[in-house]
Amino acid sequence: MEHLTYIPEWTKTAIVYHIYPLGFFGAPKYGNDENGTINRLLEIRNFYDHFKELGVNVIQFGPLFESVSHGYDTVDYMKIDHRLGTNDNFEQIISELHNMNIRVIIDGVFNHVSREFNSFKDIQVHREQSNFQHWHFIDFSRDNPYGDGFDYKNWEGHYELVKLNLDENDVKDYLFSVCTYWLKEIGIDGWRLDVAYLISPNFWREFRKVCKKAKPECLLIGEMIHGPYDKWVGPDLLDAGTGYQVYKSIWSAINSNNMYELKAILERSFHKEWGLFKDITLLNFLGNHDSTRIRSILKDDRYLFPAFLFLLTTNGFPKIYYGDEIGLTGVKTEHSDDNVRQPMLKSSASWPALGEDIFRNVQKFVEIRKSNHALTHGDLTPVFADNNILAFIRRSTKQTLLIVINSNLEKSEKTIPLWNQNLDGREFEELLEQGGNRKFTVINNQLHISELYPCWGRILLLL
Repeated sequence: MEHLTYIPEWTKTAIVYHIYPLGFFGAPKYGNDENGTINRLLEIRNFYDHFKELGVNVIQFGPLFESVSHGYDTVDYMKIDHRLGTNDNFEQIISELHNMNIRVIIDGVFNHVSREFNSFKDIQVHREQSNFQHWHFIDFSRDNPYGDGFDYKNWEGHYELVKLNLDENDVKDYLFSVCTYWLKEIGIDGWRLDVAYLISPNFWREFRKVCKKAKPECLLIGEMIHGPYDKWVGPDLLDAGTGYQVYKSIWSAINSNNMYELKAILERSFHKEWGLFKDITLLNFLGNHDSTRIRSILKDDRYLFPAFLFLLTTNGFPKIYYGDEIGLTGVKTEHSDDNVRQPMLKSSASWPALGEDIFRNVQKFVEIRKSNHALTHGDLTPVFADNNILAFIRRSTKQTLLIVINSNLEKSEKTIPLWNQNLDGREFEELLEQGGNRKFTVINNQLHISELYPCWGRILLLL
């Protein structure tokens, strides 16, 4: 990863904390349920100590712009949603977070808008005479379910989400002015770009130039679910993509006692010669606003510890979805995301069972990640897996670490083969304080660990 020079240097040590604002702050579900502006955003000050204790240094805010309902149906890109506050509120919050050395990235939803967006409303009124026809994909020969007297392209059959025509210069110029405003005037540090994989790489090429001109050190993360990531991510494109394939394998491998699956996805993804993502940085996560919370997916609460240990020692950079660090639960259903977008708990007294333990250990993993060069700058080599154990090496110019993750519910003993690693006779020292032996020697290209604690692991530093 050290050769990925097009990515801002600060992102190498990024620990992202992902907030879905309308849920986090308990806003009403629909914008028209509330008249006037409610400054909920300012409540984030109650969590500043929490962010500092946890050790995060980037806040990713989900959709913040004026919208009809969930935030992905934008009404006005230049205005903070009235359910959350004002542009001035947000600028103030950014300034305060910056003073705490926490950067801010926000969601950019540029593929589609709501039916309340100005250009679409103009078409509803003026039809064929509208000067905004070219902003969308309009077909006057057919009708749509709303009975407008014309049909239009939308996002995945959701007619409340109207597709923008991003090939049109007027649309691009407008969106580029939006990006520049939030980067330069309000002071954000980057964008998480919704459904980036549905948008032409040519658009992202131009988008990158505009953003990097406005703020050279900004970070551009594309939402990627499948496909060849290098079509959208690269030196003249977006900086990073979301690691959905890795995400799925984390909980699947732990739940099914099949760490071979996670090792295989690491090899397929990060192998130095033929890995799919060998030249790409991934934003890795255990959950987000679109998925069942990790605690509700895992079959045993104790599995949370190896899951977080993996997240915070793998390559790319990690993202923690708000509340996961204190063990919130929530199941996404076919018809609703409400359970995974609930308000954040405010006091430690009301944390769920195990919440204190989860927080304390995530805090420990975060601190270890930030203070070890191999975890922030190194590459990754998978070396071993069996049903419940995964081992991989993180190696940078300054440091080598061996990570061993144990999802077994009982204490284990394991000999890790380290063939072709040129480590025979070398000694490792434990960084994850846990009692027992602290030093381990590689003998005959193997490392024997007499104690692997249940649902835990080892972070071993090569001396």
